This record gives sequence, structure tokens and C-alpha cells, in this order.
Amino acid sequence: MNATARAEQLRRRAAELRALAEAIETSPVMHLEHLAGDDTWRGGRPTLCRTLLATNLHQLHQAADDLRWQAWLFEQRAVELEVIAAQQLQARHHPYGRVG
Repeated sequence: MNATARAEQLRRRAAELRALAEAIETSPVMHLEHLAGDDTWRGGRPTLCRTLLATNLHQLHQAADDLRWQAWLFEQRAVELEVIAAQQLQARHHPYGRVG
């Protein structure tokens, strides 16, 4: 796979990661904490459940942030590959070979 095709692949993957992060953060599960009041429970564990839920929601937000970070890294690598591809193209078309 040449550098340009790899850059395009990385951009597609970055877009998919951003879409997944958005899907996570807009999921109905992200609003469960508003439904986890004391009147929701039968038994003695509402605090444990709320704490566990808050931990899980934090983990989901962190996962979405991690996906966005990886998408950014893919985009940066795509830019680097496009620069390399442009340099290679310029070197091939220069009458004296590689310049610089």
C-alpha cells in the first residue's frame, strides 16, 4: 500500500473512531445516573450501585476520550504520510533526481 492510500485508510479509521466516541457519549446509558435515586431501590445497596455506576460512566467517558486521541494520532500520521508521498513524487519528477 502506498503512502497516499495508507493516509486515506488512517483518515477513515480516525473518522470511525470519532463516530464510535460520539455513539458512546450519546448513548442512553450515559443518563442512567439520573435514574439511580434512593427511591429506585429495594434493599440496602443504592449507594454501592450509584458508586459503581459513576465509575462505569467515568470509564466510558475515558474510553471516548481515548478513541478521540487515537483518531488524532491517526490524522497526524496521515499528514506525515502525505508529506512523504509528496516528497517522493517530487523526487521522481525532478530532472536531477532527489533534491534537498
